[in-house]
Amino acid sequence: VRTVPHVLRVKSLYRKSLKSTADWYWQRDEYREKAVRIREMFEENRGVSNPQEIENLCTYTEILLSGIAHPQPVIPPSGYGGVTWERNLPFPKHMLNRFMPYDDSS
Repeated sequence: VRTVPHVLRVKSLYRKSLKSTADWYWQRDEYREKAVRIREMFEENRGVSNPQEIENLCTYTEILLSGIAHPQPVIPPSGYGGVTWERNLPFPKHMLNRFMPYDDSS
């Protein structure tokens, strides 16, 4: 029985699996090899229709993903927490009024 929440959960697990793999394998050929294997694993269980078995597979996948999470995951540069997140924000105007302009006439 495929329900919308089930499909969304499986898709989310698949995306998390690929993202976690990308954190560990930054070279494209290594990543692609692992990504193909992940796809095969998900395809092997595509025909499962028993709700209890589906729940067990999803839980097992979540446990597996939590065990292989990278300690320093890749964060896109402009994403929240990335190296360029809010790097060049304009200076707040209320702060500009507190400082005297630079004067080198002395």
